[in-house]
Amino acid sequence: MSQRYDVAVIGTGVFGAWTAHFLDKAGKRVVLIDAHGPANSRSSSGDESRITRLAYGDDELYSRWALESLPEWLALEQRSYQQLFHQTGVLTFSDDATQWVQKSVEVIRRIGGECELLSVGELSRRFPQIQFKPTESAVFEPNSGALMARRAVQLLVEELIRDGVEYRQQSISAPVISNSIDIDADQYVFACGPWLPKLFPDLLANYITPVRAEVFFLGTSPSTRQYDPPQMPTWIFMGDENWDAYGIPDIENRGFKLAVDLIKQPADPDTMDRQPTAPYVAQMRDFVRDRFPGLANAPIVETRVCQYENTRTHNYLVDQHPQMKNIWLVGGGSGHGFKNGPALGKYVAGLLTRQSPLEPLLKLP
Repeated sequence: MSQRYDVAVIGTGVFGAWTAHFLDKAGKRVVLIDAHGPANSRSSSGDESRITRLAYGDDELYSRWALESLPEWLALEQRSYQQLFHQTGVLTFSDDATQWVQKSVEVIRRIGGECELLSVGELSRRFPQIQFKPTESAVFEPNSGALMARRAVQLLVEELIRDGVEYRQQSISAPVISNSIDIDADQYVFACGPWLPKLFPDLLANYITPVRAEVFFLGTSPSTRQYDPPQMPTWIFMGDENWDAYGIPDIENRGFKLAVDLIKQPADPDTMDRQPTAPYVAQMRDFVRDRFPGLANAPIVETRVCQYENTRTHNYLVDQHPQMKNIWLVGGGSGHGFKNGPALGKYVAGLLTRQSPLEPLLKLP
């Protein structure tokens, strides 16, 4: 007889791995499946580092989930005896006209997080290596920082396997109503990141759009430490609604990491050439000259090309398939989902085990 499971989780990125973790803790028999392996180089969880922060404007759900998730990351760090979190602090700055900083501060303080509201004068004194505009302000979170993404996901999956969760490296074809999936389970969680619209094109092709992201690591001078923590925090620039930029200081000797999300090019996780391109390099250099003039001539020492799987609203997606009620769709990280993996995984597990109510913000339109 074939093996039967309570839940099959397809995808071993951050959403799938943490969902499997909480399902396992709830006593469910779980099989975890991935075509390319945990946090592989094609996945959205496959880069070295990701930011964890509370600042989200007035999107309180994501701020609360980030606050709830960090203790889970720290617990995984303690269990694995490997450093997974670097408390660099996170500085998020924006033009005052957006009110994004002020809304973030209000929410963070309301949910019990710690932050500072900094004027442009205070910013220039504390972070002279960054050039700020006269109309900008920032929120600084001293307890936030960077997560070691690939390492954390792979350690979590290794822990799941030790705990008895079965792992299979295989491809799963798109399910159809008249033909069951070739894994026998009561429920299925498809947490496939940029592959979701390929598996469910009729439902998601116009809702989730994978977009190319090019990430650069710049070499800093050994004679100065102003781009290393604690002098340099992890940082985010919130531009208008169409783009932003972010970076992580030189941790684990990788260089000064940054990306500028201004160009929007489609991405295919299977066929995309993952080499940097001239337009992305040019926009990165322009941003660095404007904001980090001391790094204007810094060499590129490493690159990464990945993708965001953006939903139309940039909210995550957690919902049942409208025709196949034992199939759950979990994804749409939209470039900001990694930090919230533990809280989202706990939420999904609650939906499957306790029939918890669905969060309207995350449902299909």
